[in-house]
Amino acid sequence: MTKQEFAQLCEKNLLMLDGATGSNLQKRGMPFGVCPEAWIAEHPDELIRLQKEYVKAGSNVIYAPTFTANPIKLKEYNLEEKTEELNRSLVQLSRQAADGRALVAGDVTMTGQQLAPLGTLTAEELIACYRRQISALAGAGADLLVIETMMSLAETRTALIAAREVCDLPVMVTMSFDENGRTLYGTGPRTALLVLQGLGADAVGINCGSGPDRIAALLKEMRPYASVPLIAKPNAGLPHLNEDGTTSYDMDAEVFAGYVPALVEAGARIIGGCCGTDPSYIDLTARQARQLCLPEPAAKSQERFLTTERAETRVDLPDVRYVCLDPADDEELAQDYENGDFDTLYDRIDEASDDEADVLVLSVDETAEDADQFILVLIQETMQYSPLPLAFCLGSEPVLRAALRSYPGIAGVILKDGADLECAGLCAFYGAVLLDKKTIN
Repeated sequence: MTKQEFAQLCEKNLLMLDGATGSNLQKRGMPFGVCPEAWIAEHPDELIRLQKEYVKAGSNVIYAPTFTANPIKLKEYNLEEKTEELNRSLVQLSRQAADGRALVAGDVTMTGQQLAPLGTLTAEELIACYRRQISALAGAGADLLVIETMMSLAETRTALIAAREVCDLPVMVTMSFDENGRTLYGTGPRTALLVLQGLGADAVGINCGSGPDRIAALLKEMRPYASVPLIAKPNAGLPHLNEDGTTSYDMDAEVFAGYVPALVEAGARIIGGCCGTDPSYIDLTARQARQLCLPEPAAKSQERFLTTERAETRVDLPDVRYVCLDPADDEELAQDYENGDFDTLYDRIDEASDDEADVLVLSVDETAEDADQFILVLIQETMQYSPLPLAFCLGSEPVLRAALRSYPGIAGVILKDGADLECAGLCAFYGAVLLDKKTIN
């Protein structure tokens, strides 16, 4: 499926996803604690039976059971070397279950490991991890990709970058938000939408974490800014721990399906179910969806933002204050950089905060041999110290590429005089906002 075909499909119809996979397979015999992907590969009939039920219930898209089949996660089961084999075989099982009556989405999620500085992984290591899994999914014939149940915007970006680098398949992306409307790492729904659609996601939304009532409220925050279809894949309400150690949810299929009108009114064009749902939920949800007329698209806001994972600055306001931290204009800063010392950087950030800065602009000596690596260190040091969004005043393609690949949000870019021709293209690919050089004068 092409990206254009996917967009046309969502424009004309409500697209119906499947419901939960893992919890339903546990009810059908999958033990706790095993590698789900390996168990499914050894017990294919249970998966095929479940997914045929979803297709019969009305699912237009079923998720291949490749949720945690990335090499980092599989390494926990000593199965890293089977990454390609498992992803290929599981996509083929889902294609068999779909039998041409539904699309198959290659499913990708978090690795369980954290990016530096909270963990040890670099953005490039995560991109390489996801490239390996996604290459196998695309090669096995997945119709599209889904990056789901994501809690880190930074990690989500790496998966989306990997997807765009290895194939042209449409990519849906859904993140999980808590009762306060934030991901585990503090990202709000609008920020997530702006970053992901700017980076090239073909649909963005929410799965897991909440029931349909809460997800409808969060989608309303996304809708005025959405230029791609919105996704709702809620849990069956709130979870409860039973006496036998199992988990149940407080919404039955009828109550769950009753929220479909609210989800559609909030902007959802792609709907399914997550934890606690089964084919009976999708059946009633699909029936409810078929009775609805789609509302007119909401007027899209023209506001532009720079973001971090947890903060936003609207950049089309006349009073936005940019403070440039440029060693070329600051001898003390340059000397500290040369010595690997960032105390002066912190001092300059404090001064910028006292001056009510809205955006910090980073620049480096791009003629230095390791400039593309140093910009990564500088980003990390600055973001650990300050919540302000960043812009980059750069002109070298390798240095700008390194910065935009690792920055976990929407960056601003001020191109230096004589910038490489490729730099403007990089800004478009990574969803950065081109700023006028006058902003820092």
